[in-house]
Amino acid sequence: MRELNRLGITSVIDAGGGGQNYPENYTVIQRLHQDRQMIVRVAYNLFAQKAGEELDSFRRWTEMTTPRAGDAQLRMNGGGENLTWSAGDFENFLESRPEFAPTMERELEPIVELLVEKRWPFRLHATYDESIHRFLTVFERVNGCRPFATRFIIGHAETISEPNIERIKALGGGIAIQHRMAFQGEHFVEHYGTKAAEATPPVSKMLALGVPVGAGTDATRVASYNPWVC
Repeated sequence: MRELNRLGITSVIDAGGGGQNYPENYTVIQRLHQDRQMIVRVAYNLFAQKAGEELDSFRRWTEMTTPRAGDAQLRMNGGGENLTWSAGDFENFLESRPEFAPTMERELEPIVELLVEKRWPFRLHATYDESIHRFLTVFERVNGCRPFATRFIIGHAETISEPNIERIKALGGGIAIQHRMAFQGEHFVEHYGTKAAEATPPVSKMLALGVPVGAGTDATRVASYNPWVC
């Protein structure tokens, strides 16, 4: 936390991941909060860690806690950024775009339904437009039966297209972007070409279409946690 303060950071979002199981792996941060030793505000998302058990995990968590549980120093944020492992859309531009199994939608939909029913905000890791298109089809199907009453975030969205930005706006969602291309841009160009890299991610288009956009570092998997680089 002192290192983050050194860079002028006073608050962060912990999007889960890294094998962090709730609630057992949150005891350290809870103890720091209890002892009033928090010097960075933390809002944390609950990330399903075990493939095949994601829906059960979210069912359990929605009975244990609620969004905004805590206080301004340490607060539960909602679900994500992984909702189901079958929808894992990785960000390594050294490799080709992942292809999801046909079962992905069937596994994702009941989790989204549950989160919408419980009014949990959620975020979903999504690098490629092809992945985002499939995710939004699930969101729209759920919204048609139970209208979204809470915000959601598509995280990263490097190659998102204008039609999919418009679909996010129609559902009341937002986009969180990072500066991963500053670190992996050359690899992206090798795979997808210079033309594709000119608008990766298409920030100006997002803003022009009126979608809420947040910027961050995605530290520390892909990029530096220094916000001034971002």
